[in-house]
Amino acid sequence: MQRELFPTSPNKGEQARRKLLLAALKKVGEKGYENASVREIADDAGQNVASIAYYFGNKEKLYAAVLEGIGVYLAGIFSGLAEETRAKLESGTLDPQSATNVMKQLLRTLLGQQLEGGEFDKIRLVMIREQSSPSESFDLLYKKTLKPLHELFTNVLGVATGEDPASTITILRGHALFGQVLAFTVARTTILRRLGVKKLTRDHLATIGDIIDEHLDIICPGLKGAIP
Repeated sequence: MQRELFPTSPNKGEQARRKLLLAALKKVGEKGYENASVREIADDAGQNVASIAYYFGNKEKLYAAVLEGIGVYLAGIFSGLAEETRAKLESGTLDPQSATNVMKQLLRTLLGQQLEGGEFDKIRLVMIREQSSPSESFDLLYKKTLKPLHELFTNVLGVATGEDPASTITILRGHALFGQVLAFTVARTTILRRLGVKKLTRDHLATIGDIIDEHLDIICPGLKGAIP
């Protein structure tokens, strides 16, 4: 089932609030936080400007709510697998091959969000902006969602390779492995031009997933054998 950004009840007020969140997400993604005016956001949401103050207080708090919502959405994508994996890590029942398989699942889960038109596509530009020029609200997204997911991945990577999961090299290696998927978000236009297509299809994503699986099958056992 496709998860929804900023899920809410049918309540009219809650629906208006969600429209403002989606409009802010869209306008900040297109123009950046500083250039996206409250007037544009309100107009795109079909609301009056005063509604932003009513529901959020000000533009800064509205954008903070946007990032919090993105964090909830991303955490939800990985929730089941993340909980199961953390339990195995705590009990010490995750072996190197199983750890490699978990990383494949985590990366394929993220890869599965790359189809255009989905919910992830709505957050793509804001995520890129926050990485290149983080706002004051970035910590809301980082501390609650990005850091825990990154730590989970490096902990699993540590089991797969035998490296210290808290070491600089494992953190960097984990980030590099994540980058195999994120490249299709950050540099999407380049790969579309190289492939001569207008968008990535499910067949493309399946092929990319197979390639990433191959990389992990080569990298993880190779590192495991190389560690004294």
